Amino acid sequence: MTSAFTEPQELLLEISPSLQTSSWQESKIYATSSSCWRAYMNQVCLDAFLNWVKTEYVPEASVWYSSPGIPAFWEFVNGTAIVLKEKRVVLIPSEAIDDSELEVPQEWVDIPTWAADYYLAVQVTPDGKWVRIWGYITHQELKSLAHYDQVDRTYCIDARHLIKDLNAFWITYQFCGTEEMKAAIAPLPQLSIAQVEYVQQLFSNSSVTFFRLAVPFTTWGMLLENEQWRQWLYQQRQQAQFPQVQVNLSRWLEQIYDASWQAIEIFFEPNSSSLAFNLRSSSGLNPATIKRAKLIDLGMEIEAQKVILLVALIPEANQQVRIRVQLHPACNQPYLPANIKLVLLSDQGEIIQQAQARVQDIYVQLKLFDGEVGEFFSIQVAVDSCQIRENFVI
Repeated sequence: MTSAFTEPQELLLEISPSLQTSSWQESKIYATSSSCWRAYMNQVCLDAFLNWVKTEYVPEASVWYSSPGIPAFWEFVNGTAIVLKEKRVVLIPSEAIDDSELEVPQEWVDIPTWAADYYLAVQVTPDGKWVRIWGYITHQELKSLAHYDQVDRTYCIDARHLIKDLNAFWITYQFCGTEEMKAAIAPLPQLSIAQVEYVQQLFSNSSVTFFRLAVPFTTWGMLLENEQWRQWLYQQRQQAQFPQVQVNLSRWLEQIYDASWQAIEIFFEPNSSSLAFNLRSSSGLNPATIKRAKLIDLGMEIEAQKVILLVALIPEANQQVRIRVQLHPACNQPYLPANIKLVLLSDQGEIIQQAQARVQDIYVQLKLFDGEVGEFFSIQVAVDSCQIRENFVI
């Protein structure tokens, strides 16, 4: 990690090419182009700052919320919270060249469990190679000095009110650890049954575009503060943007198959030495295994435009199955496209596991995983800017 202080003590953190690539790939699980970009900016800022601060100042520093919650945050709200022992800081990234003001989403200021002690202004430089931390402000100062924009629900603070010497931040952090940095925050009211029903009806409507502005802030704040509601909102956004048909695997157990999922003999010669055709000899599989395959069109101008997605079910007791997923080259191509990824996603869009092809790999596969009747998951095939997702229900 390369870092540097510029005048007047602004902090520059280098974003490595590998971090740029991995963050961009991870951002593609989000529903819209704006949320993808928001997630990318926050991910590079999080990784760059967290690595630096753990090395230089606070080895115990950690992300405030657990990883499963990250997609739900970044789908709607800009910002990333980090815990520095007793204090919490929120990074507010922006790609804007103009640093005349800082805009902080209301969620980070007025939701009691979200509010931070400090807010750091961060710029992702236009070339995408650096994260620039150019100032900070406390919660008390933000509440008393900022202009509240009712249209965007943001606190806008002029840059002249920010402290731009990051050395001063660490001095304040170290010697004023017990001092209160937060202004008083009114608690949010509990949601009534009528509000819950209204929210469910409103957000199930695919025409709702800006979720965070669709209801009063007190209602929205309660939704985000509650983990289950936050995940429900995220799922609604995903379903509205990716209305894909789910493959019912329980029907496979009854030998009822979707038309696009065919017997593996369609794609592999009976005498082929391919691992796909000889799945019965693979670890964990047996003669009772149900195997189907689907041709996936990557839609790309590369040498191999299609691959074969193979799913195998191993029936077990108590309405459970074990599942094997593999990816193979198609159209007589000897190898998979380099760097193609095979990803297992939860019903909330979280990455559970993934495998990536190397140069001249003839297949990739996920580790065997378990499922039970009624469970949802997705399999994603991704390479470069192309993503294909298949949704399943057991």
